[in-house]
Amino acid sequence: MAKDRRDIVQMLRRENELLKSRNQKLDARLTRHQQAFRALNRMEETMRSIRPSFDLKKLINDLLALALHACDSENGSMILVDDDSNELVFVEVIGETREHLLNHRIDIDTGIVGHVVKTREAMLVTDVHNSSRWSSEVDQAIGFNTSALMCAPLFNNEKTYGAIEVVNNVFSNEFDENDLAILRVTARFVSQALEEAEDITLLEGENFE
Repeated sequence: MAKDRRDIVQMLRRENELLKSRNQKLDARLTRHQQAFRALNRMEETMRSIRPSFDLKKLINDLLALALHACDSENGSMILVDDDSNELVFVEVIGETREHLLNHRIDIDTGIVGHVVKTREAMLVTDVHNSSRWSSEVDQAIGFNTSALMCAPLFNNEKTYGAIEVVNNVFSNEFDENDLAILRVTARFVSQALEEAEDITLLEGENFE
């Protein structure tokens, strides 16, 4: 009888620990969803505040920072197409690689980002080393270790600008479809900002003439 009671107590303890673990995961998921919702609201507010003389670089930095926060990442970049050289250029970088990665250039067909730019399709890669499209060229050049990444294209109907990329979740090193959805929204906002900046430049050119 005593043994039966011990078995029941142990079983109840295991179930209690399992419930605690599940509750912690649910709490973490809820926190991330709330975090993402706030970030998306902030992005929308940021875009509404655009004025004819807006600071494009600051705006892009703000949007990228919000995406990183929502996706629990500390490393991300915006990569633009250089049509003259047929290269991709890291024009904005947030995180530990900024010093080495900013203005770094790669061939336009390189790796996952090259594929995203070419196809205009976002990608979520939970383990880059198992991806046939992954290129370690940038990691080797700057001494970084990418485990997982998301990449979303920047484009409008007429032009492909480049892509934004987020790497390595801080807590699990993995991203999910909710994270990718956030990045897609961020990419649309950034694309809109790039398009508006082009329109302003054209208008200023016409006025100048």
